[in-house]
Amino acid sequence: MVTIEDYVVHGPDAQKAYLQGLTWPQVVGAVVERAGDAIAVFDGPYTYRWRDWWSAAGQLAAGLHAFGIQKGDVVAVYLPNSWEFLVAHLGIAWVGAVMLPLHLAHGEHELRALLERVDARLIIMTAEWRGKTYRALGEALETPDRRVVWVGPSLTDDLRWEEFMGSRHVPVPLARLDPNDPFVLLASSGTASSRPKICLHSHDGLLSNAWATARDGKSQPQDVIISASPFSHAFGLLSVHLSAVTGHAMALLPYWDVSLLSERVQASRASVLFAVPAQLRDLVDQGPSLTLREVRTGGAAVPADLVEDVRRHLQAGVVVQWGMTEVGAGCYTRPEDDAGVASRSVGRPCRGAEVRVVENGRDVEPGQLGELWYRSPYQFRGYYRDPELSRQIVDDEGWIHTGDLAQMNSDGTVQYRGRRTELINRGGLKFSALEVESLLTDLPGVSQLAVIAQPDRRLGERALLVVALTPGARLDLTDVRDHLAQKQLAKYKWPEDLVVLDRLPTTPSGKIARARLEEAVRTVQKGRSDAVSGN
Repeated sequence: MVTIEDYVVHGPDAQKAYLQGLTWPQVVGAVVERAGDAIAVFDGPYTYRWRDWWSAAGQLAAGLHAFGIQKGDVVAVYLPNSWEFLVAHLGIAWVGAVMLPLHLAHGEHELRALLERVDARLIIMTAEWRGKTYRALGEALETPDRRVVWVGPSLTDDLRWEEFMGSRHVPVPLARLDPNDPFVLLASSGTASSRPKICLHSHDGLLSNAWATARDGKSQPQDVIISASPFSHAFGLLSVHLSAVTGHAMALLPYWDVSLLSERVQASRASVLFAVPAQLRDLVDQGPSLTLREVRTGGAAVPADLVEDVRRHLQAGVVVQWGMTEVGAGCYTRPEDDAGVASRSVGRPCRGAEVRVVENGRDVEPGQLGELWYRSPYQFRGYYRDPELSRQIVDDEGWIHTGDLAQMNSDGTVQYRGRRTELINRGGLKFSALEVESLLTDLPGVSQLAVIAQPDRRLGERALLVVALTPGARLDLTDVRDHLAQKQLAKYKWPEDLVVLDRLPTTPSGKIARARLEEAVRTVQKGRSDAVSGN
């Protein structure tokens, strides 16, 4: 059970003036009262009104209450961007429970660690998705204290979505919620499965962040928002909250496909697209021309040439955003900015937030590189049940030491320069290289290994495995992938290239010298390229 006692105090009292005193049922309920019959959701051939959303969430809440879900209990959601996800998000909050969204890219290895960490009572889980069945996975995750609620085809003895949505349940009133109550648990990007970092967010924190983003972004009444980013990510979830705090409709994109995006944008007249840079590459390279008012992108470094390509291809304004699971929407460009701002920066902090660029404990001058420190009234309340880890990243004055490298530009905008730590950012999905390495240490025939980021034009980065082998041993990528499959590691974390060296360079203490290793890898790859070209 999650309570306010799990929180870590952050930031000065002056920042709290930017909090709007919001809860999720209050925000959606306000739209229902003033525009209940307006369309809230475009879902392919189906449309749902705000009143439909409210009614369905109330039915789900009655089912959750009948099952015994109480205020503070954790309910996990393993669903694509869908009507059911939206109903679950509101229905869980209706009874005062806390939602844990789970990435569909996660496998059993990651899911089990997260579910056990938070003592989730229920998992609302898709039964089938894009030709894949999830029954075996769901059975592996069930325990005597944790059940799976299946969305979609299931067996007769399963606990099914329809049972929770049945009219036989007695309606339940909204839980008595405080804006500071726990709302959502989000696994931090790059978290290692052995010790998952789970960010605890309050209702008011996430929703006021969306409110501030809407005000800074000068959202327009006729906007329809579509997110190519999964709602299980902070970036995608922001699009849902942004729709509700503004009363805008949203169009659902259940999975990434350029043709499907085009179809749904045209059917819903969507005007604002949330997408990570890899998806925008696909849209520019493959997609038909679409008419959008704005594209909001983040989750990975955004090259200047991509910003210009998107503007030209979509005739849309581009908002470049920097954020973390810990902060939500942190910095972003504004509609009134000159065109060049989005090409060279991630803009300025969200209203009410502050940034510093620090090196050796001191703020550096504009143009100098340092670590980005961030403080906001909307940021997370700490890592779930891990005060020691929370204190490592949030100091006594509320500053988050992000681990990101940045520099301040002379105009007050922030230029993002990547991570200090060994994270790999594959198209916006961030993961720890050290986690992958830890699962490969027992790979037969390997004497040394390291996983590093390899630049990729479309995705930004891919994982590259570098190894030294014992005498007589052989290894290929199939061996590596089979090994990781047996350990149930999510596929997006698997290495996509392999380089074999006689020996990996090390520091005097015996650690892998990553800078020298990357140089050695570049030499090998140049040799490969020369051999292919005949040079």
